[in-house]
Amino acid sequence: MAYVIKSGKVDVSLPYLPKTGTLKDSRTVVLDVYKDEDEEQVFHIMQFIINEEGNSYPQDSMETLEDFRAYYLTHNVYVCRDATTQEVLGAFYVKPNFPGRCSHICNAGFIVKKSARKLGVGYFMASNYLQIGRDLGYRASFFNLVFVNNHSVKLWRRLGMKEIGVIPQAGNLKGIGYTDAIQFYYDLTSIQKTV
Repeated sequence: MAYVIKSGKVDVSLPYLPKTGTLKDSRTVVLDVYKDEDEEQVFHIMQFIINEEGNSYPQDSMETLEDFRAYYLTHNVYVCRDATTQEVLGAFYVKPNFPGRCSHICNAGFIVKKSARKLGVGYFMASNYLQIGRDLGYRASFFNLVFVNNHSVKLWRRLGMKEIGVIPQAGNLKGIGYTDAIQFYYDLTSIQKTV
């Protein structure tokens, strides 16, 4: 029987958000809590990644806003915006990876707009994610499927996440075929809570 993870945001105010940063192209960006007006932009980024690229998430398709909401917006979500234009350049969710007795282990899903890649958007979000996860009350982070072709593999290694396993031929990715996935773990209790 498959398990169900109940929807629900952790109601914690993070005093360091919004947080500004600078990309490699000198643009100023802001990491902040997702707002309803971000929905269309985040949905289109996610839809492009799943439907067009098809090489980093396990879903075959994401056709409707309802599908997107049910997958991406059920828990805490954060966005990286261009400080001048308010364009959403990337986003990530943080939610329990498992229900009940194991809900202290979180998972996150990162997306970066194609035109904003290789500028440091992913690093800016990821380097703040670990603190955010800890401050939301999680004790660990566990990524189930980070396909070996994904650029984030280098990022997670750089941030000190432990590789705890490899799933052979975990995904049949678009334009690539069957691809291994790495599982990454981080002990969030090694980070001091700030709230």
